[in-house]
Amino acid sequence: MPDERTRALLWAGGFFIDIAQDESLPLALRRRAVTISRHFPTIEDVAWIVESLRDSVLSIGLASPENALPEEGDWCFTVLRHSTRLGWPGEG
Repeated sequence: MPDERTRALLWAGGFFIDIAQDESLPLALRRRAVTISRHFPTIEDVAWIVESLRDSVLSIGLASPENALPEEGDWCFTVLRHSTRLGWPGEG
């Protein structure tokens, strides 16, 4: 379903943030999460894709983020946004 596909994209972006900030995880994994998150679609990107391809044969079947996510207080992850700035995980 389009809303589930959108939600999965947004949750995956948030998962990269969680991984990058979890100091209990191996450094290499945290760095990989930061690298991937820099090229992963943000909530703004998903909204733009939905609007741009709405009536196109190229549509990939996404729902708008505001329709795919429950009320903001009802979810417990950080959304990857254009403004998200994950620092490069260092040693120690």
